[in-house]
Amino acid sequence: MIAEAADPAAEVAERLWRAYAPYRRGRGTAGDLDAMLAILVLAAFAEAEGRPEGDFVKRWKRASAEAAAGFSPVTDLRGALQEAARHPGFPLLWSADLDLGSGPDDGAWMTAFVAELDRGPGFREVAVADVCELLLQRHATEGALPGGEFYTPRGVADLLVDLVDPRSGDRIMDPACGVGSVLAAAARHLAERGSVGDNSFEAYAVDRSNVRPAMLNLALHGVSVPQVELADPATLLRDRNLGRVDRVLSNPPFNQQIDGWGSRQFVAPPESSANFAWLQLAWSQLREGGIAAVVMPARAAWAGGAEARIRREMVALGAVLAVIALPAHLFAGTNIAVHVWVLGRGRRSRPAHRSDSVILVDARSVGGRSSERPRVLSGVDIDRIADRFRLWFGTSEEVDEPGFSRSIPYAELIENAGNLDPRTYLRTESGPGEAADLSAMLADFERRNRETSELGAELAQIVGAQDQLVQDGIRCQNLLLKDVMSGGATAGGRPVRLLAGPSGSLVRARDYVEAGGVPVVMPKDISGIGFIEDGIKCISEQHAERLDRFRLNRGDIVVARRGDLGRCAVVGEEQQGWVCGTGCFVITPPSTVDSHYLAAFLRSPGAREWLDTHSTGSLALRTISLEVLGMLPVALPDLDTQRSIGEAMTSFDAHERRLLEQLATTRDIRSKALNSLLRR
Repeated sequence: MIAEAADPAAEVAERLWRAYAPYRRGRGTAGDLDAMLAILVLAAFAEAEGRPEGDFVKRWKRASAEAAAGFSPVTDLRGALQEAARHPGFPLLWSADLDLGSGPDDGAWMTAFVAELDRGPGFREVAVADVCELLLQRHATEGALPGGEFYTPRGVADLLVDLVDPRSGDRIMDPACGVGSVLAAAARHLAERGSVGDNSFEAYAVDRSNVRPAMLNLALHGVSVPQVELADPATLLRDRNLGRVDRVLSNPPFNQQIDGWGSRQFVAPPESSANFAWLQLAWSQLREGGIAAVVMPARAAWAGGAEARIRREMVALGAVLAVIALPAHLFAGTNIAVHVWVLGRGRRSRPAHRSDSVILVDARSVGGRSSERPRVLSGVDIDRIADRFRLWFGTSEEVDEPGFSRSIPYAELIENAGNLDPRTYLRTESGPGEAADLSAMLADFERRNRETSELGAELAQIVGAQDQLVQDGIRCQNLLLKDVMSGGATAGGRPVRLLAGPSGSLVRARDYVEAGGVPVVMPKDISGIGFIEDGIKCISEQHAERLDRFRLNRGDIVVARRGDLGRCAVVGEEQQGWVCGTGCFVITPPSTVDSHYLAAFLRSPGAREWLDTHSTGSLALRTISLEVLGMLPVALPDLDTQRSIGEAMTSFDAHERRLLEQLATTRDIRSKALNSLLRR
């Protein structure tokens, strides 16, 4: 469900998604989100501005009537959009990029979508921006958003905006806008306080597929004629005038590699990680007195090497105002924990009474979570965090709150080598009054059981869709894995890889560090459904930089080369930048191969049997070579079918993880119940 409350916008978004969802599987869906948002823009404009005699209103009504009768509305939708773009006040300029319905299978889902949209309530009663946000959220949770940049959940986006508090007339920038969620939150903030139109919004996308949905999203949030350009941090710093923006808000991609970076202010960040490139870019774009809020991976607060040197320089310059630790599971499809860095440029961005300190906030315990769904920051959570920063910024009052916030003087930060991780300075111990309430645990367990049943029903639908694929017939190429990997590049432009992990001489036992390092994936750290983080060993950041060719990127597949053959896991955002260790292979598939499909194929009984047959070593410890792995026969259907199968297997993996969590919770409840009985 998109939302549990009886909210009209949530009801509309839920109906629209249910109308669309049956048409997702077995077809290319890359442009569906763009078309959805374009239809919302058209429908809202027709409701708000259109006169009955207007050409675009007539074509919109005809499209709605066609959809209600079961006929494709694509031609009239396209014509209505072109006519509306000529109308004064339409929020977008017409261009070929705004067109919709280019795919051969688009008519079917658009028919269902427009018919459902026409059922009402209309956009005079429902905020179209809220419907847009809820559909973006659903696309993210269903894994249907374009890649390359995070969709930023509404709670996180609202927190960023509350921290920098944009004002009327401000110039606001997002150098990695994704689908525009953070700038949309800024537009909502301004609309609640007056007008959006007095502000300048600059949006840049790292991934080409995000340009159009970001533009449409901003238009739906009241930004007139939004412009979204394709850019990267190095290009922006090189080619743009710096020091001209009042507010920078961003949730950039983490740990990506960068080329051509030339820092003008600080030490150059390592090429394997652009985290500090984004922070430097955000600060460099600010004018005197400007403030930025940027989402960063937690490790940016404590990483060593060049990143530690940059961090110390930023603190010495007074560029860092705050670092806020947020909880894990805020983002769909990943459990990564993040920090928010608040930056200021010049004396006017920093209060005089806080000239030599930084406020650190540990908000990892806030937010509510329901099972496998992402954690949600509530309005109360956002206010608590933002109010703490505002109190530190605006008054001389005491801001320290045990276990939650503390103003740290520069001298103490320097003593800790520039470490900005709130956990280092805000450690707390559990008290005797924090014992779990058994009845509350049981109530939560019962709720989780109900949700598991709902997910089981969803899995049944997925199995039905896969059965239909089989009945329709799946045509496959039969290729050796080495031939699958023989050419091309990834969707992100990186070269494909079929690579064995580093030799034992490159990562020795004495190289591992106790804490604060980069994880190294060994066979024991891979399960049948993902990575096992408990007990994983780490090396220093400096050591990881020397092993750059073995570092992992999102979408890579790590394969165990010994033991239970066929074990593998797909790298997600939280494993970005980790290192493939001895005893594993890393596969970076070309853009023609879906990572989740290939991982599912490697785990299949047929592939496992083939690998066992061609392995060496004892029965207790089977081993395969890189050459043998390259000779594995792979059945490769078309990319859309791969994605459909990969999505289905990912859903089963998530369901299995949920069941394992419930088993662990059952054992915990049993133990606590027994202890409670024995104490009576």
